[in-house]
Amino acid sequence: MKQTQCILVAIALLLTVPALAQKEETVVGSRGMGFSGIWGGYKHQITQLGNKKSYINGGFFGLEFGKSLLVGFGNYTLVDEFNWNSDPNKQLNIKWRPFLLQYGVQNFRSIHPQAGFEIGRGRVTLGSENDHILVMQPTLGVEINIFRWFHFGIDGGYRFVSDTAIDDLRNDDLSGWFGQATFKFGFSWGKYHQQKPSKSPRTQAL
Repeated sequence: MKQTQCILVAIALLLTVPALAQKEETVVGSRGMGFSGIWGGYKHQITQLGNKKSYINGGFFGLEFGKSLLVGFGNYTLVDEFNWNSDPNKQLNIKWRPFLLQYGVQNFRSIHPQAGFEIGRGRVTLGSENDHILVMQPTLGVEINIFRWFHFGIDGGYRFVSDTAIDDLRNDDLSGWFGQATFKFGFSWGKYHQQKPSKSPRTQAL
């Protein structure tokens, strides 16, 4: 129940970000949410699985809308497979393919905050046993526009894993905090348009 509540709160926060960002925006005017770019790249994640710090990486691809919202898919896997509880007959591996959402606040700035959410099915293997799992990852961080075609992101979050049914392996063993670096390549077209101040009736009369 606690895990479900955390997930719902994370989704609610992510959905709230666009509304708040648009309400507070003063430099960028109304731009709609039309198709505005294509991006892909790689994520490198440091996390904890059981009692061991582990390295997970993978790639992603997405379509950008409104120069702020990225919608796409990813494919991630555990790079440094290891023996669970030092048992040579129980090597652990985990991989998943999530659907992803990522929203950047004021992306026209060279350094800007961003929030993301990923959810997808995957597979965990422990020795000769394997099982399907569900992985969810809300994230918060910043993105740096190195070049127009290359952005670098640093963020962190919490990985929620459920549906594990392998002996000696719990959902909590695969869940945990993580930090990650993102290398993002692509292109956004169109320009941000500066919002023009509206004229008051008194000014128009003059």
